[in-house]
Formats: sequence, structure tokens, C-alpha cells
Amino acid sequence: MQVSDTLLAELDSLHPRQRAAVLHDGNVVLRAGPGSGKTRTLVARIAYVLQTQISPFRGVACITYTNPAAEEIRRRVHRSGVRAEGRITCSTVHAFCLNEILRAFGHLTGQPAPEVGQVLSKAAIEALLQRCFDQVGIGEVLAQHRVPQSTKIRRALACNEALDSFDPREVQAARLYDEQLVLRGEIDFEAMVIRAVHLVREHAHVRDLLRARFPHLVVDEYQDLGGVLHELVLALRDLAGITVFAVGDTDQSVYGFTGADAKYLTELADREDFRDLELEVNYRSGQDIITAAEAALGLTRGRLAREGAPPGDVNLEQVEGGLQDHARVTCDLVEQAQSNGISPERIAILYPARGRLLDDVRSELTRRELDFRHEGDDKLPAGSLSRFIQRCAARAVTNYQIHAASDADRADMLRRAQAPSLASLARALTTLRTEAQLAPPPSRLLLPRALQQCLDPAELYPADAPAHAWLEQLRAGLALDEVAAGHPDQDNTSSLDVLAGLCRSKDLVLQDLARGEEVVGKVLLATYHAAKGREFDTVILPGLLQGLIPRDVPSGGNRWRKPTAAELEEQRRTFYVALTRAESTVTMIVGPGYETKNGYWMSLGPSAFVIEMARRLFPKEET
Repeated sequence: MQVSDTLLAELDSLHPRQRAAVLHDGNVVLRAGPGSGKTRTLVARIAYVLQTQISPFRGVACITYTNPAAEEIRRRVHRSGVRAEGRITCSTVHAFCLNEILRAFGHLTGQPAPEVGQVLSKAAIEALLQRCFDQVGIGEVLAQHRVPQSTKIRRALACNEALDSFDPREVQAARLYDEQLVLRGEIDFEAMVIRAVHLVREHAHVRDLLRARFPHLVVDEYQDLGGVLHELVLALRDLAGITVFAVGDTDQSVYGFTGADAKYLTELADREDFRDLELEVNYRSGQDIITAAEAALGLTRGRLAREGAPPGDVNLEQVEGGLQDHARVTCDLVEQAQSNGISPERIAILYPARGRLLDDVRSELTRRELDFRHEGDDKLPAGSLSRFIQRCAARAVTNYQIHAASDADRADMLRRAQAPSLASLARALTTLRTEAQLAPPPSRLLLPRALQQCLDPAELYPADAPAHAWLEQLRAGLALDEVAAGHPDQDNTSSLDVLAGLCRSKDLVLQDLARGEEVVGKVLLATYHAAKGREFDTVILPGLLQGLIPRDVPSGGNRWRKPTAAELEEQRRTFYVALTRAESTVTMIVGPGYETKNGYWMSLGPSAFVIEMARRLFPKEET
């Protein structure tokens, strides 16, 4: 088949290693470090396959770790110049298993798809797990703190892996939990993947139908998606004959507490029917930042900055006191960066975990009236419908910001704005309506027009407009109550009323609903984990103190223990992830110790990770 000029130009501009991955006629494992252009390569692969490798009646499935990543990949593919409408399915692993396997083929195997309210909410999951703990005699263990561990056990059970490292009582509770799901006719996100694997393994006609629809499967962030997904990929590859393109980085494997393990990516790369390729150029960071990050990781990968890139700045700030001093210096650095012309949304303050450090930094940011967005503040309802409303709010707020800007600033605002497009919001609303089993609109243009009328009216909504009135208009204009009433996710069936109640009781404004989105003009305050997959000009890392990073881990109840060797290395990798978010400047803040929330002074000194990094960078100097 002929390749379009647009795609030819994109292939020509790729690095040779990226191009080799895109053009390989077969299965690929692409090891892609931070800033290596992995999303660009992945998108080019999808576009190339759609245009040259499969018929116009077939498509590509792409599995990602997060919904924003799925939307970004989908957006880029649609802008690549290939005919992709209706031919690319890009979603999280849970959404893929639910919509493309269980819903699509469950009726052919006697396993009906989930109906209204059968997909458990977070609260319902915790309540059921607590009942299981009570039944096996560990009622003193709080389920709300053990859901990740239970997920890890359930994944091990599904993959027939060793259970020696788990508390036998929690294993018993996990088995009971899955039995209860079946008895009650309910499902949760983890069960979606487990049941999808069984469906693919046990039914040849399901495999044939999947391969007919998706002859190619692309998986992003493979190292984070766990053993059950690995079993699904193997079933689709070995039993269904689907070609697999897996992208990941063992150095960024940071979700071991839920059962994710980089070994699955390595196992795939070691197979003879996969080509193992590594991207060696970092297009994001300067060479000094790359070198420092690899020293922190303790592994020399030899990755190089792009040709002509500035070296970047790696700074170490030492304070004399505790966490309040860390907060003060952090805010000094934010103000300094802004005075140097760095846009607020290009600045990130990253911290390892909740605690006194976060409290002090937030307090100081507020005292200085520095606009910031803390992702942990989001107390809005969970679920894809609530997420959709937050994205709509972000578009409304950004539209007003751009409209209100001066002529001189408007072009810069347009360049910096990250508001969702009407097309992406229309796709999200279509998915929600399909999941709620609502009839499609009579015209493809109906949903985009309704969205435009709600979000881009002549009278724009300012950020401080009352959220309740705006939400009521959105509910009516998009018929969102019909979606909620028919959706299988418990989170979605209740989220509209919960949101409306919050808007009224807390006098929320539109900006409050948009807080989960990238909004121009706000510094990001987030955990290392939450920053994964993102990039910033300037990254500030306060609280690099022994006891905070690395830190002890919960062991059930109110007990804590020292991390195992594997857990320690995972914490080291989260530190590496934080460092590699920076394009131009990264500043680490250390000191003699810190105060606990109870007022105790811990004189443990700088983080061992920072000390080890310094020793590797300066082996002949005292650190």
C-alpha cells in the first residue's frame, strides 16, 4: 500500500532506532527511557500499520495505563493524516477488557456484560473486602489500607504465581472476595481483566473475532500493567496470532505494590519471536540531568541528550532547619523561576508521599499567594463521568482565560493551553453513552454541536462562576442523567448528584471542577508517581531526607516496617522518575532532619539516595 506524504515525512524525521521499531514486520519490545520520544514512535507505528499493513475494515487496539495517555495517543493518531476514525481503539486495560472483550463477546459465551450498577465503586470494594477480612478472622485489618495488597494477591492467584510472600489469611480473603463477586453478580476493575483472560483462553471463536477486528495490539507502559495483562497479551499473541508492539522501561517500574513487575517486559523481550529495541536518545533533558538521574538510579544506561541540547542545571540546596525551611526554599525557587520567564504550569514541585512535608509546602504556597494545583486535593467523585465533567470544566475555564487575555498575551495563552478539544470530549461522551447502552444520536455532528453550545457559548464562563448553575446546564444540554441512570459503574450512577451536592454545600466555582486538568497559570504540586509520564521545564524536589525517601512501608493495621530490597529499589526508581521529569532545571533540597506530625525531631540527615548519587557523580570527593 502507498504511504502518504505526511507519514513519509514523519518516518523520515524519526531517529533510526525509532524508525526501525515502526517499520518492523512482526512483534516488537521497545525499551523507551524518559524523554525518548516513545509516544511519537508508538503513534507512528499505529499510523503506519493502519495505512499500510491492514485493510480499511480492520483496526489497531492500543492499551495504556491512564485515560489521559489514551486520549493523547488517540488525538495524535487522528492528526497523523491517516484514516483512523473507527479503526483505533485506545483505552486503559480495564476499559479494553470490559468494552472490547466482555461486552463485545460475553453474550456468545454465556457471560453477560455488567448491567446498571454492577461495577463496584471504590467504597463498595473496600466494604466487600472488609467483610472478607472479618470472615477469615482479621477484622482488625482495615480494608481501605489493603486494597493494593489484595489486588497484588488476586493477580498472583490469576497467574498461578507463588503466594509464599503473602499473609495466608489475606490470600484466603482474596479468594473469598472473588467468590463473592461471582455470587453477587458484580465485578470490579481487576476482575474485568481476569475474566477477559479466561474468555480469550477458553473460547477460540472469541480469539478469532478479536484477531479479525484487531490484528495488531499496541501496549504502552508495559512495566506498570501487571501479570494478568501479561497473560492476556500472551493469549492474544500465542493463541489468537495478534501482532504485539509493547513499549516500556524497566527503570520506571514503580507500581510493584499492586503486582506490576518489570520482569514481564523482560520475558517478552527475551522471546525469539520479538525484536528487542532500545531508544537511546533523551529528547527532553539536558545531559547533566540525564547523568545525575542515572547516578541516582545506580545504573549506567549511557543515554544521550539530543544533539545541541543545553546541558541543563542540577542543583543541591541545603537548609539548616526542618520542613518549613524546605517549603520556604521551594517557594523561593518557584518565584525565581517565574521571574526568569518560566510559565507556572511548566514548574513542578514533587514530593514522595503525604505528610508534614506536603502540609508545609502547601501552607507556604498559599501564604505567598502563589497559584498552584495540588492533584491530591481532588475530592470530587470518582468515575469516568465525573472525569468527563472535569474535562468540560477545564475547557470552559481555559476558553475564558484566553478570551480575557490581552491581545499581546493571547497567542502565548493559545500555545500554552492544554484544554481538551471538542472532538476528544465528543469521543468521551460517545463512549459513556455506549457503555450506558443508549441509542447513538441520529447524526455524528449532534454531540459535538451540543458540546459546543454548552462549552463555547457567546457568554463565556469565568473561572469563579458558580459551578452548580454551570453543572445543571451541562447535565440538561448533554442528557448526562440518562448516562448516569444506565451506566454499569456504580461510581457513574451516583456522581452527578454527588457533584451537584458538593457544588451547593461548598459553594464550588468552575475552577474547582477543573482542578484535575492542566490549567494555564498554576504550578503543579504532585507525588513522584503522579508526575510519571509528564515533563516540566523546572522540577523542585523538597524533603530529600532519610525517613521520607526512602521511607518505611505499611504492614497492616497501624504497623510499619523497613522496606524489603525490592521495595527499596522501587522507591529508588520513583526518585529517578521524579528527576527525569525536568527539561532544564532540577533542584534537590536536603537538610539535617525533619519534624514528624507529632512534633518529634528526626535527625537522619539527607536521603541515602542523594548521598549515593553524589558519590557516583563525584567518587573522589567527600559527600
